[in-house]
Amino acid sequence: MKKIYLQLFNEKKNLSFSQKLIFSIIIFSFIIIIIESEPTIKSKNPELFFNINLTLSYIFLIEYLLRLFTCGYSKKYQGFIGKIKFVFSFHSLIDLISFIPSLIFPGLNETFLFRILRILRMLKLAKFKDRIPALKNISLVIDKRKNEILFSLAITVIIILFTSIVIYLAEGSAQPEAFGSIPRAFWWSTITLTTIGYGDVYPITIIGKICTVIISISGIGIVAIPTGIIAAGFSELLNKKK
Repeated sequence: MKKIYLQLFNEKKNLSFSQKLIFSIIIFSFIIIIIESEPTIKSKNPELFFNINLTLSYIFLIEYLLRLFTCGYSKKYQGFIGKIKFVFSFHSLIDLISFIPSLIFPGLNETFLFRILRILRMLKLAKFKDRIPALKNISLVIDKRKNEILFSLAITVIIILFTSIVIYLAEGSAQPEAFGSIPRAFWWSTITLTTIGYGDVYPITIIGKICTVIISISGIGIVAIPTGIIAAGFSELLNKKK
């Protein structure tokens, strides 16, 4: 049992074969969820998707039980109290919620909402950030530059809010369905600022059009600010390592 524990709870630099396999299965499961969401594909092979999802649920159940039975080898989860602590830990609860509904209600379509939670298990990768240089560097840069990044995000929100109010005042009476409230204008300003936009809603007043130009131009700079901050952080980190 200890060999199983070392495979499932590996703390070494490199991931164990079992850990790599489980994460691969999680990714495969998420791909199946994405494909299954297309009605034209699922309708042609309903039994195939049913069997795949049921099989994956049993695999996650077996993996969960193995971790439950072997978690006692860790000082953190020793004894009966330790196992209770393991069961109610964040990742264990996510595991249970992600596969138990599919086993209890195997034919229920709504269980896919719970199966999506399996991707949250990828948060466990955070435990391996020190093992993967790229993840470690990203973590260090974001932590060091978090104040600048938060400040740039705050500026973005202020610009969006200000332009939303102006757009609301300028377009609210002319287009109440699209700009009849500040939240509606806020939504439009946000997607315009991020350069996504949509063609069926646009300002028709002079002030509204001027605001649109300002928002569109600001969007370019706002996207560049966090990118520049992170790029500068990476450059500084690499220079220090050299």
